[in-house]
Amino acid sequence: MTRQIHKSDIIKSKIKRFHLRFFWQLIIAFVLVIVLAWGGMLLAGRAALNRMERDRMPATALLWADRLADYYSEQGSWEQVESMIAGYPCGSDWSPWGEDWQTDYALTAPDGAILSASDDEQLGRELSHWNLDRAAPVTVDGQVVGYLLLPPLDHFKPGRALGITSALQGFLMTGLFIGLGSLTVGLVISRGMSRPLISLTDAARAVAAGDLSARVPVRYRGEVRELAVAFNDMAQDLARADELRRNLTADVAHELRTPLSVIRGKLEGVLDGVYPATAEHLQPILEETELLTRLVEDLRLLALAEAGQLTLEKRPMNAGDLLRDAQVNFGPQAADRGVTLALALSPELPQVMADWRRISQVMGNLLTNALRHTPAGGCVTMSAAVASSLVGDMVKVTVADTGAGISPQDLPYIFERFWRGEKSRSRAGGGTGLGLAIAKQLVEAHGGTIGAESAPGKGARFWFTLPAAK
Repeated sequence: MTRQIHKSDIIKSKIKRFHLRFFWQLIIAFVLVIVLAWGGMLLAGRAALNRMERDRMPATALLWADRLADYYSEQGSWEQVESMIAGYPCGSDWSPWGEDWQTDYALTAPDGAILSASDDEQLGRELSHWNLDRAAPVTVDGQVVGYLLLPPLDHFKPGRALGITSALQGFLMTGLFIGLGSLTVGLVISRGMSRPLISLTDAARAVAAGDLSARVPVRYRGEVRELAVAFNDMAQDLARADELRRNLTADVAHELRTPLSVIRGKLEGVLDGVYPATAEHLQPILEETELLTRLVEDLRLLALAEAGQLTLEKRPMNAGDLLRDAQVNFGPQAADRGVTLALALSPELPQVMADWRRISQVMGNLLTNALRHTPAGGCVTMSAAVASSLVGDMVKVTVADTGAGISPQDLPYIFERFWRGEKSRSRAGGGTGLGLAIAKQLVEAHGGTIGAESAPGKGARFWFTLPAAK
């Protein structure tokens, strides 16, 4: 029993996996549409021919239907009706039949069985429904007692059927040519619609297999082109994220390796008696330990901010006070470097909703970065002004320096982890490379935005916005 259930599950799974490709689904849809259109055209053509034949019913048929009704009413049956019909002379002026009467005619019972005909070989046969629709009913007391069929007898004799048969064949051939043309167009359209989907499927499978360089050709139009562009953008973002992940691993290893090497070397020297355990030799160990602590804390803060789990104590605060406080804290450092730290505030600045400690950290990171890249005799200017946006009033804080600026190639990446403008990555030119990345996450956690503008040789201008307090 278990084996049977297992086999049935396998069969069901195979059935679920079986599906037609999109190309064949379109072809089947086109074929069904063609068959339905062809069948509808055939039925419509046949109905039109029926109406044409009924409209062509001779007036003599109607006149003789009345005369035959009188005969049936008097006789009570159709016996000897041939004699009555033959008793009328052909082509006489008073004859309602005309000279073709005794050439072609058929009188049938209500069920279509031929009772009398100009051709004795037709006696006993049944008239087709096709011809019954063209026959004149013979009615007695409101009841049909027979049908009279007169020329044109298109289906009464084989020779007479050629007209309608030819018409139907014409309909069929026309439908066939239209169907073949439609199927050809359908094949072209189906191929054109399925080809980009096949390319997209292959590229998606390649990306799923780890090949993030896979791209879809963007040579189509309309929604298919938009889909291809969106997929390529997604693949590019994935490739960029994967590169950042690898770089992050390498950068963390690099940042940890240097202080750990210093700590290990100093400790081994002290233990081996090479260095005495004095403050002079223990101080570098303490400094490297503090550097590791800051690095680990920065990584933890960055991870919490990116995950949206960083707790913020937002309160209404004055943006001008924030900048004045930063000027006081960083004034000595700027003076030591020979850099002027200027402040420019717009009047009547509104309060902002922010966490003082975290925004002070943002200002500290921006000012540290600006002072580090501004030569002696330069100037770093802090400013704040009101800026309107779609989400309401914002306060825009700017930190501008007169340093060497940032190259256009580096500008898109300055807010990424461990980015440094100096490719040698020596600490003489920068810190851990997490300051701007942390500043970006903290500003966005407050509902603001951050950005930078720069040109080589013209300094850099960093700015961020904070929502005004309501």
